[in-house]
Amino acid sequence: MTHRVLLAAGVLLLGGTCLAGGLQPISVVTPATPTRWSAAAGGLMQLVDPWGDEDKALLLKRMAKEDRFDLARRLQQHLLEALAKRGRVALPLEVSRPAELSPAPLARDRLPEKAMPGALLDASVEWFGVYRSGALEAYRPMVAVSFRVLGPTGALEQSTRRILYNVPSGVAKGGEAIPAAEDCAWKAFDEIRQQRSQFWGCMDAAIEQVAERIGTHVEGP
Repeated sequence: MTHRVLLAAGVLLLGGTCLAGGLQPISVVTPATPTRWSAAAGGLMQLVDPWGDEDKALLLKRMAKEDRFDLARRLQQHLLEALAKRGRVALPLEVSRPAELSPAPLARDRLPEKAMPGALLDASVEWFGVYRSGALEAYRPMVAVSFRVLGPTGALEQSTRRILYNVPSGVAKGGEAIPAAEDCAWKAFDEIRQQRSQFWGCMDAAIEQVAERIGTHVEGP
């Protein structure tokens, strides 16, 4: 596990020590990500199947690999930026975290052995892919992220919450919803394959909106 240096709100943090202002850092751990991505339509989602068409979902993952779209790193980076905007001294905490079928919070034995100099933000991408509400509707980005905040010794400071971007309310209970952007829509899956640059830009924008919403919920120093 390693920290890197990040300048936020005019404060330089190096090696876990706050050098000005008495602010305590918050470490953003490498997010958990799902083994299976999603390419679902309304009927399948109503049956509580967040993955939908497995072939299309696998194709999305292949496209991401080919286009070097790293889901965990994109979310981590956007979280760091969202926290920095709010005056937090934010640092990435790199942890080996292979994709999981059901992404879950970081296990206690994976936490740093020594107490952290500040809080730790632990996020998990539960669902990631595209969703359309019906067979004649357009595909749009879909992202579901849960997060919690731990204290320096690993004690829970803020309980788990969920942010749901374009996830149907009938499937995802108890989360905070964000509607999909109107300008990110593809009538057919082939359009996604043909417009890959725009598609990953839209997926990244969805992740950024989720990170911004998480940033508003993380309590300040």
